[in-house]
Amino acid sequence: MHRGWGRAAAVGAVAVMAMSSGATGVAALDDPSGGHNVGDRAGAQNNGSTATGTAQTGGDGYVDPPEGADDGSDGPNCTTSDGTPGYLHYQGLQYTTMEEQRTEIRPEEQRPGVYLHIYCNDEYIGFDFFPEGQAVQVDPWSLARRVTIRPPAPVIHTSPDAGDQLVGLTSWYWVETWQPIRRSTSAGNVRVTVTATPTSLVIDPGDGSGTITCENPPAYDPAVPAAEQSSPCTHVYQRAAGVTATATLVYQTSFTSNVGAGGPLGTIEPESTVALTVREAQAINT
Repeated sequence: MHRGWGRAAAVGAVAVMAMSSGATGVAALDDPSGGHNVGDRAGAQNNGSTATGTAQTGGDGYVDPPEGADDGSDGPNCTTSDGTPGYLHYQGLQYTTMEEQRTEIRPEEQRPGVYLHIYCNDEYIGFDFFPEGQAVQVDPWSLARRVTIRPPAPVIHTSPDAGDQLVGLTSWYWVETWQPIRRSTSAGNVRVTVTATPTSLVIDPGDGSGTITCENPPAYDPAVPAAEQSSPCTHVYQRAAGVTATATLVYQTSFTSNVGAGGPLGTIEPESTVALTVREAQAINT
């Protein structure tokens, strides 16, 4: 049996106890690929607009946390992608000035405040705007999207066994596990629980006949007469051949939180394969 990974949902690693400044839209660019690499601008100010802010030079120099943020004085306040508890650090603008942010990149954002790059320990998390005088709040959606759920590749079972498939005989398929997987994390007073729930098994018998989709198929029980049991995940091979059957177990992911936010996050679709030998049934002469 060979195991692999199919398409994955947009459910990333638990990288940080996520923070949202309350700004709307996509965070403004401050990276070389954004076309605004003007070099390090130390102490630049937006002298011609309604809001002011400073730009930080590049390098390893961190700045103070934004107003109202957890400063880590009570212990770790973030988690890196490998699950290590850590501390949040911040850097100011590195490739643009505040004036460029206000006039070229994100002119709709004119509130007083600061743009900051966010790190958990030395791992880069993201870039966001933090307005002055507003409490830094945890964004439950961002927090949920950083939770890692990696279900194991499904273990396929067949009846008859893999080497004993017969032309014209109904073949059953099922997998070992059909259980939801849950992971939780919290930041400040916000706690989220992400659940991956298996919803369907997609079987490709490997003979070019197309796929079969079924929900939680039962295992074949040799102690029960065949006429007294059934499954939605069956197939009848029409010719002798060596084939590779593929099973894809589809998990729907969603999250809930203690602040009322919640919703779907996408799918995770691990898959695995099994080599089958399909033979012609031999007649017995008496």
